[in-house]
Amino acid sequence: MSKIHDCKILNYQIDFEYSKIDMKVENEQEKQVKILFKDFFAFHFENQLSGSILFDIVEGDVDSFALENKELLDKEKDYLWPMDYEYVEDLINYIKENSYHYYKIYASYGLNGWILSKGVIFEENG
Repeated sequence: MSKIHDCKILNYQIDFEYSKIDMKVENEQEKQVKILFKDFFAFHFENQLSGSILFDIVEGDVDSFALENKELLDKEKDYLWPMDYEYVEDLINYIKENSYHYYKIYASYGLNGWILSKGVIFEENG
C-alpha cells in the first residue's frame, strides 16, 4: 500500500448509515489519495492529531485481532462493543464468517489504529 507512505491525513469521515470510512490524504507531490474502507464493522483510532502522517496500512491476521486488542475488547465488552458476544471466539467467528478484513493503520506521526471492513479501495486524484 505504498501509495500512502508519508501521506498527510487531510480528513476522514465515518458514515455509519452506509458503513464506510472515507479518508483523504496528500502525498509529498501534493497529489491527493482517497482511501475508502467499505462495509466496516468496527474501528478504533488513537492519537488523532492535526498534521498526522501515515506510515502504512497493512492487512493483519484476523486470528491475531483479539490478542492484539485484548485490553480494549475486555474494557468495552460490557458496553456491547463491537458487538454482543459471550466468548472472544464468537467475535472472531463472526468476523471470519462475514468476510471482514483487519486493516492496521500505522503512523509516522499522529493517527493510528485499525479498521475491520470488507475491503479497501485507493483512488488517486490529481
